[in-house]
Amino acid sequence: FMRVTISIPDHSIFTYRMTVSKQHENSGGHLAHDKVVTIIGDCRDAWFASMGFPGCRVGETGIVNTDLMLMYIAEGFHNDELELTLALADLNQYGGDMLMRAVRKQDGGEVFRAKSGFVFYDYRIRKVVARPLEFNQKANIAD
Repeated sequence: FMRVTISIPDHSIFTYRMTVSKQHENSGGHLAHDKVVTIIGDCRDAWFASMGFPGCRVGETGIVNTDLMLMYIAEGFHNDELELTLALADLNQYGGDMLMRAVRKQDGGEVFRAKSGFVFYDYRIRKVVARPLEFNQKANIAD
């Protein structure tokens, strides 16, 4: 029974791999909710860094996460090798959604899906700003 549904497109623009450590588990012995949020952030950070934007900074502009939806499909455990694929959706002038799917490499089982909204933000003036042209170019986004 799933209360939410997150549709993930067949195409992805980035792949991130990680291994679940003992520190990722909770008292139930499986992947903890707060660690899933951390893993999603790590994937996002790695994607930005792969485009030459460490710390999710494009020049003077950063990002702010606007919302997060998680859909748990299976438990994750210590030593599971997860492959996260990232796609973009619902792009607008200011940002959009990052869609992620985590699959266990050992058996191909899907562990979770995530939809993480983001907008670009100028921390100097404390305001949401338009997607930077440099980001659009590096992410192959045509406007």
